[in-house]
Amino acid sequence: MRRTEAQSASDEAAKALADAEAAADQALNARFRFEEDELVPQRRATRGLEKEAQQLGGELVQLKYRLKDAAYITAQEQNLHAYKEMKEAAEASRDAAVGAHQDHRKSLAQQWSQFFLARLRQINPAVESAVIDPQDFTVRIREKNSAVKAFHESSVAGSPKAVINIVMLLALRDLGRAVPTVCVPPVLIVDSPLTGLGAGGIDQDTGIRLLDTLIDAAHDSSATALDCQIIATLNDPLPAPKPAVREIHLSEGHRYFDDAPHIDD
Repeated sequence: MRRTEAQSASDEAAKALADAEAAADQALNARFRFEEDELVPQRRATRGLEKEAQQLGGELVQLKYRLKDAAYITAQEQNLHAYKEMKEAAEASRDAAVGAHQDHRKSLAQQWSQFFLARLRQINPAVESAVIDPQDFTVRIREKNSAVKAFHESSVAGSPKAVINIVMLLALRDLGRAVPTVCVPPVLIVDSPLTGLGAGGIDQDTGIRLLDTLIDAAHDSSATALDCQIIATLNDPLPAPKPAVREIHLSEGHRYFDDAPHIDD
């Protein structure tokens, strides 16, 4: 009876073991199927999501930089608008200043031309018109019954360019008296501006008129006069004494400047 009971208990235990093993197998199979059907896809999906999250994180960092750049660009665009207005205002101011300067330059050139014509007529009464170009300061002179002459074509007293230069600077001095802001050169040195004094006829008359013009400029005692001392070198003696002129005859014994070089002729 005890053996039968033990056998019976053994059989039940074996059955219970078999059932447990079957249950364990079923559980293992279920666990395997769960891993295959559920966990593996989820892991794959998780890895994909993690990878996507990493990519999105990198894109997020880039977007942050782009947002900063966009904010900077937006601010700069706003500044650009203000700078553009400032630039346009500066250009308008510059254009207005350039226009005013050009107008002032033309006005001064017109006044200078008037003084130039008046001074030139003192030396050559045949001059009908004389114009100084406000851009390059070239001159064009018209004499009565003749065509317009350019600078190099005008001829007076044997040295046209020297005479025109002298007259232009005398006229500039006159302009400086009328317009105090005009700068006048303090020194003028011209070599032999009175060529022709020892000749006769037109050249001598023109040279004397040029000398009288220089004397008039040097002895202007008006309230607006500018101090002026004129030293002119002459190749020929004066035809007649001039009370306002001091003549210094250069020779081997008197060369005016102590350090003047010695010459043989």
